[in-house]
Amino acid sequence: MRSRLLAFVIAIVLAGCAATAPPVAPNTGKLAKGAKVGVLVYMPSPAQHLHVGTTVFNNFSTNYPFPWTPTSRAYEVFASDLEKAGFQVVRLSSFATSTVDALAVSADGRWIANPKQEWAARKLREEQISAVVLVEGKRTLARLECTGGPCAESYMANSGLFTRSMLGMTRYFAVPAVEAKVFIMDPPMDLMAYEPMRTMQARRVRQLDNFPEPRDFKRLSNAEFAPVAASIDAHLRSLSRSAAQALSNGVK
Repeated sequence: MRSRLLAFVIAIVLAGCAATAPPVAPNTGKLAKGAKVGVLVYMPSPAQHLHVGTTVFNNFSTNYPFPWTPTSRAYEVFASDLEKAGFQVVRLSSFATSTVDALAVSADGRWIANPKQEWAARKLREEQISAVVLVEGKRTLARLECTGGPCAESYMANSGLFTRSMLGMTRYFAVPAVEAKVFIMDPPMDLMAYEPMRTMQARRVRQLDNFPEPRDFKRLSNAEFAPVAASIDAHLRSLSRSAAQALSNGVK
């Protein structure tokens, strides 16, 4: 029960961190087949295992290799789904994530083009790109516990495994420390700010039930870490499918 409550509280907090998206008409953001979609991905390479124990003396953080390169893997997944949906994928290798991370911003209850990223928007239009998909590593809240005193928070900078031990019991969570944004250029908007994508991202931290106890808790084998990598990969695939569907159908 406590583990479910912890996961629920994390989801509520993550959901509450996102601002309410401006209302738009149904199907807004729908692109024609064959439209160019720029894709830019950056995800830190090492996986992280962050553990919080009963006392601070039990805490530790360990890095692990993913079975694939995160940036390449994420790009392949998103590019594949976008191409299957009928779009032309353009790899935005000449752009930094900071130049396209807020192409559309909300102001006074509506979406507007971000004047601080006008240069990038102009370059993208010159290349006839109709939308931009950005996938990048995002510092993620893995744990929030409030038990009568000050709340305790644990953040993970990289995707991986978060574990929490107390009174001889350990809980395991897969943490995709990643955020996706899908910007339409005209009219400017971020499709990922709407459902179901918004909730999908807010609830990205998932408890791994029936996780086998590792032989060496501080150094998991590749096989022991595999369920974590599989859960993160499944989250990327869900985000990818939702992004392609949103661009195909627009906001519902």
